[in-house]
Amino acid sequence: MVCLAMPVSLMAQDIQQSQVEMEQNQVSITVSSSCLRVKNADGQLLEIFSLTGEKVYSQRIEGQSRAFELGQLQRGYYIVKVGKFTRKIYLR
Repeated sequence: MVCLAMPVSLMAQDIQQSQVEMEQNQVSITVSSSCLRVKNADGQLLEIFSLTGEKVYSQRIEGQSRAFELGQLQRGYYIVKVGKFTRKIYLR
């Protein structure tokens, strides 16, 4: 039986660094009242759907951090899609 030894500290360091890089590049969506803020989604398409599946808003995101005023939408729950990232939000 052959046993290969790998430096465990190096592997742990690589994993930690990869996790930090993934967290830095992860899309972030936050909502405050009727303002939607999207981070780390430059060049991606923002789509907002009602719970019945109707697309109610669509916009290409320009820049690393962008805010969208959604006061024209009725109060309630919506599905937000940015690229492959999807989240349910509530607008007040």
